[in-house]
Amino acid sequence: MYHTHYYSGYTSVNDRHSHGYSGETSPAPTGVRHTHYITGYTDFADGHRHYYTMQTSPDYPVPGGHIHFISGPTYITEQHYHFIKDRTSEN
Repeated sequence: MYHTHYYSGYTSVNDRHSHGYSGETSPAPTGVRHTHYITGYTDFADGHRHYYTMQTSPDYPVPGGHIHFISGPTYITEQHYHFIKDRTSEN
């Protein structure tokens, strides 16, 4: 059996703006230690958007399921990048 998580938030502020992002992780096996991948584009702000792709942390148990931590930079666009630091939904 496989499962996914949802995530959403805002990037760090850089070049006097930030971007929103949201998505669903890649599927991963249920019941074993695992990670997911996230890939997507931020929303359009300040005339551009940023691509991101990164691997989540391993599963972290919480009451009612588990979460994953997300941490990493976006790709450079318009000569700057932003940082994503968040967690997934529970599962």
